[in-house]
Amino acid sequence: MIELDPRVLAEIVLRTAVVYIVLLLLLRLAGKRELGQMSIFDLVVVLIVANAVQNAMVGPDTSLTGGLLAAASLIALNWLIDRLGIRYAWLGRRLSSEPT
Repeated sequence: MIELDPRVLAEIVLRTAVVYIVLLLLLRLAGKRELGQMSIFDLVVVLIVANAVQNAMVGPDTSLTGGLLAAASLIALNWLIDRLGIRYAWLGRRLSSEPT
């Protein structure tokens, strides 16, 4: 049975949050494309980035619990960023500006 060490779980949440925020900023700086405007090359980059950062999020923990915790952290962070963008209009404009 796998022992759930709270320090390891907290590290997964922290690593996931850092990766999420950095990728959000990098993708935002990369351009204002909408999903419908993505080329096949953009899709390949997104898939490769996802594979590249997977280990950065969960570290040496390859357990089901670690993966599910990382996924839950991503969903929670996404929800939080969305809510903050709605609550603070200036942040919402920065995160998703008008299409050009």
